[in-house]
Amino acid sequence: MRVIEVSGVKNLDLFIKKLSDLGLKIELGPHVVLEDHSELAVFKVLRNGELEAYIVAHYITQYYRAVLSESYSNDSAFTRELLAIKYSGERWSIPVNHVYVITNSSTLVDYVKEYRDEYPVPDGESLVDTYRSRNPNYKSIPRIVIGRLVDTEV
Repeated sequence: MRVIEVSGVKNLDLFIKKLSDLGLKIELGPHVVLEDHSELAVFKVLRNGELEAYIVAHYITQYYRAVLSESYSNDSAFTRELLAIKYSGERWSIPVNHVYVITNSSTLVDYVKEYRDEYPVPDGESLVDTYRSRNPNYKSIPRIVIGRLVDTEV
């Protein structure tokens, strides 16, 4: 089993779509919104109904904009900001850590090692930089999940 750090993913939704385009089925597994307003998710990657890999992604979404807005200190204003973002049509997921792929598939390893994309929004890099500066321990967040998945047969 190998754990691959995929550093080229800046658009998680596109990464998942590209894997689906390869004929893989991607299922969302455990998912949590953390206190720092980032999200951590595990995806199952299936080929012909068989488990081929796990993907661990730690990311921010469009709702992180509400955290950065002036509304954050007021609950009702924050809720209005979240609803405005929800109905704006803006939708994206940007990793704040490397995306981790846990697999035995050499074909999948070769694909993800070469994978590269761009931020889905023009201010993507600054949003990630802001998140990281506010949360200096961000790199440790995926570790426990990765450790548990390594114990699982893929």
